[in-house]
Amino acid sequence: MASGEEQNLASEIAYVKTLAEEGRNAPLIGGVFYFIWGLTLAAACLLTWLRVTNVAGVPGLVGGTGFWIGVFVFGWAVCFLAGRKVGAKPGAMTIGNRTAMSAWFGVGIFMLVYWFSLLAFHGNFEAEGIKPYALFNTMFPVAFGVYGIAFYATATAARLDWLRGFALAAWIFSVASLYYLGDVRQIVVAGVGSLVCAALPGLILMRREPSEIV
Repeated sequence: MASGEEQNLASEIAYVKTLAEEGRNAPLIGGVFYFIWGLTLAAACLLTWLRVTNVAGVPGLVGGTGFWIGVFVFGWAVCFLAGRKVGAKPGAMTIGNRTAMSAWFGVGIFMLVYWFSLLAFHGNFEAEGIKPYALFNTMFPVAFGVYGIAFYATATAARLDWLRGFALAAWIFSVASLYYLGDVRQIVVAGVGSLVCAALPGLILMRREPSEIV
């Protein structure tokens, strides 16, 4: 009797073969990850903006280091829970999906490393007369920049030309958030960008991907 992995591989091959015979590409899966991060970051940006603008009732810890660590932990935890179902969907092992998953996982790891590096080296920046908060404000321009690269690579690997539009949008938000560096409006730009460049494409992909499990 074939093992579970062999059965899954056989099902995957059969699924891709059927798509090829019908002249279709395997749909891109994992839209739920885009959606989770888009909503999580947009909500965090909104709360931070409310705190910065001194809206009554918003806890003082919002917008601080601990708050954003909690945001990242929450996002990764929810994605981890969702990842098991995503990995079992038809087409998960196609080159397009594997490339997309790798690209976006790399984005996530890089942004974590970048953020924690700013935390670790803030003393060095202060010694050079650079205010740490100014460096943390570079997070969004950098994030949207690498979002655009990941979208472009994903569009090419999965043969989804419409995703290049989101790559362009991400680069526009990168420039816009850089323009508002040090301005309270930057967090608003970042929140809107998270919805446009993560939650929206995630929702579109979720509606297109297969619902059945192999």
